[in-house]
Amino acid sequence: MYKILIVDDEMIVRHAVKTLIRWEGSRFEYVGAAANGAAALNRIQETGADIVITDIKMPEMDGLELIKRLTASGFSGEVLVLSNYDDFELVREALKCGAYDYMLKLTLKTESFMQTLEEIAAKLDARNGAALAPASDAAVPRLEEITPRIAAAIRKLDELTADSEPWEGERFIGADETVYSFVIRLQGDEQGLRQSGEFQDTLVKLADGLFTGSRWTVVIRTGARRFLLAVAYTSETSFSNPEELALRMISLASLYYNVRIKAIYASAASDEDELAAELRLSRQAEELLFYTRPPTGCLSNRETIQEGNEAFKAAETRLRDSMRKPNSGSLVLWSESALELIGLAAEQRVNPRQLKRAVSGGIWSIANSDDPATPIQWDEKRWLEQVEAAETDAQLKETIRELSKEIENRSSDTASPQIAAREEVLQAMRYLEERYPERVAIADVAHHVGLSEPYLCQVFKADTGQSILTYLNEIRMSKAYEMLASGRYLVKQAAIEVGIPDPFYFNRLFKKRFGFSPKNVKAP
Repeated sequence: MYKILIVDDEMIVRHAVKTLIRWEGSRFEYVGAAANGAAALNRIQETGADIVITDIKMPEMDGLELIKRLTASGFSGEVLVLSNYDDFELVREALKCGAYDYMLKLTLKTESFMQTLEEIAAKLDARNGAALAPASDAAVPRLEEITPRIAAAIRKLDELTADSEPWEGERFIGADETVYSFVIRLQGDEQGLRQSGEFQDTLVKLADGLFTGSRWTVVIRTGARRFLLAVAYTSETSFSNPEELALRMISLASLYYNVRIKAIYASAASDEDELAAELRLSRQAEELLFYTRPPTGCLSNRETIQEGNEAFKAAETRLRDSMRKPNSGSLVLWSESALELIGLAAEQRVNPRQLKRAVSGGIWSIANSDDPATPIQWDEKRWLEQVEAAETDAQLKETIRELSKEIENRSSDTASPQIAAREEVLQAMRYLEERYPERVAIADVAHHVGLSEPYLCQVFKADTGQSILTYLNEIRMSKAYEMLASGRYLVKQAAIEVGIPDPFYFNRLFKKRFGFSPKNVKAP
């Protein structure tokens, strides 16, 4: 039996906490209560309490000071903190001082409360067992004690891609073991990554506190910001809801280590093939972490990515149509349509790659429109790269807003290059727009406008900011995109129609221009 002491300056809270605990038939015993930290210290000595449930803000001696005094005195039990929503910094300090965990007063429920108490009991069980028999430490090994073969095998399982691909490596999951897995994604910029240090060590510490009683726990770094955590329990060992533990990891990482993470949790696996299947599902669901919904940052690997339905396709069409009839308000319309599309994709959990393709196509349309609000020398490459690099829908929305602001600022400060271009350059541009499907040589263009080749190349670049060949390819890619988007042309047909019969060269130009392959252009 583990003895519990409840500490709070409000009698009604002490009573409420006491009634939440199932005393009958459990291994917990109520030994009393105290109204502040000073009284609690005396009661702990008198009763030999193992678990202290304490408020933070109390008169005479608050919860923080109580935890510090207990830690300094060598208290062998555990402390569970009760807090309010505005106690963020105090809770973080309490965890640093040695508290096991925290729970919000307003959200206390019997099930979650009992689960937390059971986890504390399991930790005390392991600690007491270690005190009686030090050799039993091997039953709950830390990461550095896990044999390399288990970590290597799990990494290989995570790399299996085919649904039917069986596991042919060494078997490491025992007949009486059940394995749970979590994919952890570290959030934040590069500075945040440096400040967080080696997050793998952080995850090991979190796992050590959360997965008490496990047979083994392994943490593997599988990318710059991606980690895989797997934990094995015996079939007889009780295990918390994986979703609850994922949420606890997210919360504790933020409060204790000031690090933001997102997590994908999986169902139990009883052998290597089942674990491989769970990891495949986790990789697929992982793409949905791109969206800020749900705000908890926690998803089941049963969540599936959707292809855009009719509502999404209609919004995608509105985005594409917003720049087809250029006018002074088309840029505003495009920006609003793009933000609407992003919000709709989040609601419907559309594949982020499909969303990015639609937004990139819109940016390309802006760059190639005749809208007087859009400078002809505007370079869209940087924005296409930002769209591709966006890790969340929030970042993608911010990119759209920044893009609109930049174009608006440039259009107010810069005269249209086409208006300032000399007549020969304008003639050359019209010639290229008319003859783009043909095999066009610079000599042909120079002859048409009555200038030498070197001089034409010089003045064309000066007035447009582009070479003649680059401008010609821009026209060809623009026309090719329109053909492919219509759904009436195959990639090879579009390539020939715009004057580029070499499919490899066409694919390279198209991908360089838009950031994705021509086969990925979606017809309305």
